[in-house]
Amino acid sequence: MNAFADVDRSGRGPELLRYLDDAHRGLSDPKNVMRAGLAVEPGQSVLDLGCGAGHELVELESAGRRAFGVDSSSVMLEASRLRLQNHGLAVRLVHADAHGLPFADEAFAGCRIERVLQHVRDPAAVLAEAHRVLRPGGGLAVLEPDWASLALASADTEAARLVAEAVGSHIPHRRIGRDLRRLLIQAGFTDVRTETELVVYSSVAELSHVISLERAAHVASTGAPIARERIEALLREQRALSESGAFHATFQRCVIAWARRPE
Repeated sequence: MNAFADVDRSGRGPELLRYLDDAHRGLSDPKNVMRAGLAVEPGQSVLDLGCGAGHELVELESAGRRAFGVDSSSVMLEASRLRLQNHGLAVRLVHADAHGLPFADEAFAGCRIERVLQHVRDPAAVLAEAHRVLRPGGGLAVLEPDWASLALASADTEAARLVAEAVGSHIPHRRIGRDLRRLLIQAGFTDVRTETELVVYSSVAELSHVISLERAAHVASTGAPIARERIEALLREQRALSESGAFHATFQRCVIAWARRPE
């Protein structure tokens, strides 16, 4: 089950909130890059579409922007409300589906979407809504992973490929990072530019903060065209490489895209 697609019904609200706290710390650098590239002036309104636990609402409000948060989860909106209140900041929160935003056309100077499109039913429809509520010349910033980008160094390249392909298999749009430019252009945005953060991991433990090889191996071994024993051997190999200092994996953890609604 993809818990982030329906947080309130998942029954995992506290766990998901802790995950977002950890992710906020772990992704501080790309978040800063994303925010700086949005280039919304103090006093202007910014929509955080899929605001989650409100970490970025605090950052935007503290920098003088008028931040509005939208989320489909009551659990997340309550966490955002408490976070903003604890910082003595304005609370502007709306419970809504990203596919149909309850805002007038051209209502915002900027919009940010972080790790949301991978979970929604129709990313193109969400981007169309973001385009609608942005003013002409308004800026959009999007950050998504590319779960399909994991690459493992292994003597068994086929087993490594199958395990990598199982990463994020429960996520509706696991390749969304590599699709951002196309989706933004098709939604009518211009001045599209992207940056990719390729992370190199040198141990299984380091990678496990983002990706569980054990979970991916379990998924890959179900109905795999190669023997389960090869998948298990791959896991043993990867642990041995990690212990000896020879482990190597790469992953496009963040693809950041910026765009504008045409004047």
